Amino acid sequence: MRSYVVISTMGSDRPGLAKEIAEFFTARGINIERSRGCVLGNEFGMIILTSGKTDDIERLIKDLDSLREKTKLEIFVRKTKAPSHRDVLPSIPYKLIATSIDHPGIIHQICKSLQLRGVSIEDISTNVDNNPFTGANVFHMVCYFSLPPAVKIIDLKNDLNRISDEYNIDIRFDAVISK
Repeated sequence: MRSYVVISTMGSDRPGLAKEIAEFFTARGINIERSRGCVLGNEFGMIILTSGKTDDIERLIKDLDSLREKTKLEIFVRKTKAPSHRDVLPSIPYKLIATSIDHPGIIHQICKSLQLRGVSIEDISTNVDNNPFTGANVFHMVCYFSLPPAVKIIDLKNDLNRISDEYNIDIRFDAVISK
């Protein structure tokens, strides 16, 4: 039987961390099904969906202290189900892009609008870059979400337009076929 575990790691960044993490799983016969990693400040964080035989997953969980010791990372683990077992209602996939001069509350306002409509965020990424021409800190957000059929698209558009006007954020979203 196949089992699934989500593992998240965080610690001081240095070259080779992703390799050491992948090597640890490979040596134990564990498959990395999906992962995301990035450097934030001076910290490297990674979240990983792994799968393997149930016995191998149990051994992996017991052996995580050796990975902690080797990498000096904080490691958290949670058993989960196969991605195909996720309860997903029929929905339309969308991609939202938001850009603005950076200020507090952008993510909150957009996510609040989605949450009030029962929208499930599948993937979200944000960053702030310094514009070399103006010196302004520019916020950028990319968000993939699933829109339930009961949600009227025009209502979501109107609310996002209100947020766009009120907070001076360029917000665009379109249906997508694939990421």
